[in-house]
Amino acid sequence: MSIDLTPFGFTPTESLAYEALLTLGPASGYAVAKEISIARANAYQALNGLVSKNAAVLIDENPLRFRAIRPDALLARIAGIEAGKLAAFELQVRERGGTGDDAIVPLEGERGLLEVLTRWAGRTEGEVWCVAPQRLLDALQPVWRKREADGSITRLWAGETLRAERAGLPEAAVLFWCPEAGVLAGPTKGHWFSDPILMATTRLAIERISQPVG
Repeated sequence: MSIDLTPFGFTPTESLAYEALLTLGPASGYAVAKEISIARANAYQALNGLVSKNAAVLIDENPLRFRAIRPDALLARIAGIEAGKLAAFELQVRERGGTGDDAIVPLEGERGLLEVLTRWAGRTEGEVWCVAPQRLLDALQPVWRKREADGSITRLWAGETLRAERAGLPEAAVLFWCPEAGVLAGPTKGHWFSDPILMATTRLAIERISQPVG
C-alpha cells in the first residue's frame, strides 16, 4: 500500500516523490523523475519540498541526492504537528464557549475514537461515565489518572464484565457521557454528539446496564 501524505499538507507530487525515495533509496531528482514519470524540474521541486517539511534529507550536493526519513519517524513528526494544532484549536474553542447548534459527528476507527474520548474526558471538570472494552479503558489510563488527581468523579465499567451479566450488550460497545457531550460507538464506527436528548438517553442506558443483577 502506498503512503498518501496529501492530508497533511504535502502536494500530490511530494507524496509520490516520498514513495519513490522509499522504493529507490537515496536518489537524485533524475531517478525520482523517471520513477514517477514527471519532469526533472518538478521532481526536484517536490524533493526540496520534502526537505523543507522534514520528510527527506539532502545527502549529497554534487549531484544532488535525497533520502527519505523513515515512515515511522515521519508519522511521529506529523502526529506531533497535528497534536499541536488540535491543542491550539481546543484552547480557542474553550475560550469561545459552547454556543451554536448541537451536532452529531461521525467517528471513524479506533484511533479517532480514542482521540475524542481523551480530549473530552480530559477537558471536562464534571462527572464522566464510560462503558468500554477493558483494552480501551486501559489505553485511556493517563486520562483517568489525571481526573483522579484533579478530584473529578469518574465512573468506569468494562464492557466484557457487563456482557457476562447481561445479554444484548453489543460487542466492543462504547458508551460515554459527560455534562457537555456523549459518544456511542462500536468496533470501528461511532458518533460524538451534543444533542441533549441523545446525551440523556446515553446516560440512562449506562445507568440501566450498570445496575447490579438480581
